[in-house]
Amino acid sequence: MENEKIKTTEAIAFLTILSVTNIILSSSQYILKDCNSSSLLNSIYVTIIAMIITMIFCILAKPFTQKNLLNISDFLGGKALKIIVGLSFTCFFIFRASILLKKLSICLQTIYYSMTNIIFIVALFCITTALILRLQNNSIFKSTLLVVPLLFLSVILIFAGNLQNFNFVNIFPIFGNGLNSTFVTGLNNLWVFNSLAYIWFIPSKLKNPDNFNKIAITTTLLIGIFLFIAIANILFLFSNTLDNSALFPLYLSSRYIEFGSFFQRMEPLFLFFCTLGFICTLCVNAYIIMDILRNVFNLSDEKPLMFPYLLTLGGIAIIIKKISTLEYLENNIAKISFFVLGIGVPFIILILANIKKKFLRRKLN
Repeated sequence: MENEKIKTTEAIAFLTILSVTNIILSSSQYILKDCNSSSLLNSIYVTIIAMIITMIFCILAKPFTQKNLLNISDFLGGKALKIIVGLSFTCFFIFRASILLKKLSICLQTIYYSMTNIIFIVALFCITTALILRLQNNSIFKSTLLVVPLLFLSVILIFAGNLQNFNFVNIFPIFGNGLNSTFVTGLNNLWVFNSLAYIWFIPSKLKNPDNFNKIAITTTLLIGIFLFIAIANILFLFSNTLDNSALFPLYLSSRYIEFGSFFQRMEPLFLFFCTLGFICTLCVNAYIIMDILRNVFNLSDEKPLMFPYLLTLGGIAIIIKKISTLEYLENNIAKISFFVLGIGVPFIILILANIKKKFLRRKLN
């Protein structure tokens, strides 16, 4: 893993899939509940804010080319800070992935396997991830590069197929529940761009490190476009009539489409692409986590970490029993963790590291 480098297009797909699966499974639904008819406006607003944050981060990271957040933490506060940062992000990534694993498992159980214990569905995902991780990491990158366009195409087809079912009046009132929910508390929806938390661990893995800014900005823009299409589809089709169904809204919207007598429904195909995308997400998540732990503890081989990671991931997913608990963990704990770790911690570390670097430079001169 240490010697393998990621191409620019692979890195963009690599990071995009992390947010896209989250948008499909849950975050689009939460945005609609919070903002109501202003959800579309809010999606544009948070995309602009995310782009600004990404550009600021790119400027702050410029003096540290080819350095990931662990290297910068080591430079700033030594090995102790490096370990704290590494373990904190590891816990967050495992926690986030386990919530998504539980949500998709519940959805699959509801649709196809109502008589099957959810433990077996969770175990199937973990086993599949383990088998893929045992292959070369190039298989993860190339698979993700294939799946991301399929997910984009699926959402565009769902949007186009539902045009006749849309009620465009649902966009009014334009500010939904008010300016506060759209622009102030609506800032909470920045957590949709959770790939920002992962982006700091790839600079040292890039084949062309000079393209880091391009990768970061392109990824944020693609996530924003996907979010806009997903929100538009749900808003125009359902408005505020969504219930607390275990099925995610984009899947429900795909059930309204009919393409004729030969190809009547596309929801099985869409769910298949979503499942592939989620498996890629688990693999990417594992790749990042194992690389973090390898760097933190100076391990020569990170593959023995794969099974503890999957056991922890599956264990957390199985322990969460109630949907209300799952929604609380996702919409509160995971969201707060993202703002603290995904945005706050990197920003503080980069600011302080830049100050230290300028101080040391002046001292040498």
